[in-house]
Amino acid sequence: MSPRLYKQWAGLVIFILTFFPAAFCGVSAGETRDWVTIRNNALIKDEKPFKFIGANAVNLVFYDDWGLDARKAVLQAKENNLPVLRLYLNWGWGKMEDIDEIIESASKNGVYLILVLTDCCCSSDYSTPEKYFQVHAPFCNITDAQSREAFKRQVRQIILRKNSLNNRIYRDEPAIMAWEISNELEYWRFSGSQVRAWIEDISGYIKTLDKRHLLTIGISTNNLETVNNEELFKMFAAPALDFFSFHFYPQPGETPSNKDGRFENGQKINALTKKFLRLGKPAVMAELGLSNSIRWNEKVRDNSQSAGLYAVILKEYTDEAFNAGCSGVMFWGWGIPEASGVPMWWSKEDHSTANDKFCDFLKNYHIPAAR
Repeated sequence: MSPRLYKQWAGLVIFILTFFPAAFCGVSAGETRDWVTIRNNALIKDEKPFKFIGANAVNLVFYDDWGLDARKAVLQAKENNLPVLRLYLNWGWGKMEDIDEIIESASKNGVYLILVLTDCCCSSDYSTPEKYFQVHAPFCNITDAQSREAFKRQVRQIILRKNSLNNRIYRDEPAIMAWEISNELEYWRFSGSQVRAWIEDISGYIKTLDKRHLLTIGISTNNLETVNNEELFKMFAAPALDFFSFHFYPQPGETPSNKDGRFENGQKINALTKKFLRLGKPAVMAELGLSNSIRWNEKVRDNSQSAGLYAVILKEYTDEAFNAGCSGVMFWGWGIPEASGVPMWWSKEDHSTANDKFCDFLKNYHIPAAR
């Protein structure tokens, strides 16, 4: 190449990199967005504190099997003031191309994703611990060396995967807000030191692959004694975790009209949030639902005479979380109306645009300032 042509070529490259940097990082100009980061113990987006209401959409990885449209679910989430969705990435539930499609849809619709790398809930669904670890949770036996190494291999496969639709490596995808190491690790099966060592090992490994995305872990806090379990907070206080994700479901036996029970639930949400915040990191109530422990979930929310009360209770709990300092509240769960006819557990637990009262609540909700 002649010196003259080289200078012209170099000048063109500099021009492109200066004025069209997105072309070289795999993000088109129309899809650029701020990454969610952490500053002063707060989630940050667009250089401002980021507080949000979101939803769990773990069902979306099943949609292809039932002829449902995951892209429609993402779009309708955005239209109903849900800028963050949370999904489980268990490849066995669907093709990797299905995950590519969900991520691409989120990117185009301005939705962020929290992607869970493995699901450790719920051993009670299996007859023995051995079957639980073998059938459902092969990466959740944290004291087993083979399980740990297999999990690392899957983590690497996920983080370094190239999206077949937009050619972006997952670790370069700004639509992914955070990686979640696991959903509801059954920490009571192990010692606190074993849990802490596993979290530090896995989180440290993830950071070697991806230094840009945030990292969290989903923590079950359903038991009443959780608030006073100091060991729980210590074992999850790993330095590599960027924020805490805790889950809250009211206790069995409570009723929607029981104001004392609702007040006690609000107090617990407040206490949990403040305990996590005292560890010096943001907190997100990543699952808020009535589906697992209260029978009136579906009957009340879909009944025209009681759906208003359902929304009132959700608002009480959501307000309490934000008042205590939560950065986000994520409802269980979200889908499309057509999913209600699918004979799967999640189809009875999802909200959708068919739930008018719930969607009205989402569209009109204003996040209160922390007290």
